[in-house]
Amino acid sequence: MNVEFVDEIALDIATKSHIADLMKVCFPEEDFHGRHYFKQLPHYRLLLKNKNQLIGQLGLDYRVMTLNGEPINVLGVIDFAIHPQFRNQGRAAQMLNELEQLAHKFRTNIDFLFLVADQHDFYRKFGFELTAQHVRWLVTEEHINYGMKEGFFDHCLMYKQIGSKPWVENGNLDLMGYWY
Repeated sequence: MNVEFVDEIALDIATKSHIADLMKVCFPEEDFHGRHYFKQLPHYRLLLKNKNQLIGQLGLDYRVMTLNGEPINVLGVIDFAIHPQFRNQGRAAQMLNELEQLAHKFRTNIDFLFLVADQHDFYRKFGFELTAQHVRWLVTEEHINYGMKEGFFDHCLMYKQIGSKPWVENGNLDLMGYWY
């Protein structure tokens, strides 16, 4: 099984269709309306294939956020999915290890990896830490922009330091875009 790093803009129609199918299987409670993304297109993806079969995908959103008014370069993890038939076989770990290698390759351009999760213990194994932040973000749903929202979160935001900038706990985090 191999992991491939791809630019979103380079995806062909067949690959988009395979991603859409995978998302539907992995997140049956969500209606993707046939899309191959949840809220927004990622910039890049890690695709996990078993021969020619797509069995996992991890979207990567590269953006500037601000933490207490200071800009930080963030590579965010979105729409992380492993096909149910391949779960509990180390495939998610394989993808996160690949992400770590990628992040370290570009560490001069990435301050933090960032994700929203409820499986804290799993991500802690890979060096992610739960954080408490007052967050500001753009609310989007089904291609509609509902404006800005703010709230305090201490149960779902996780980060991993890659660069030399320090993370500030209990700060003001502006996602400078949509919520993951």
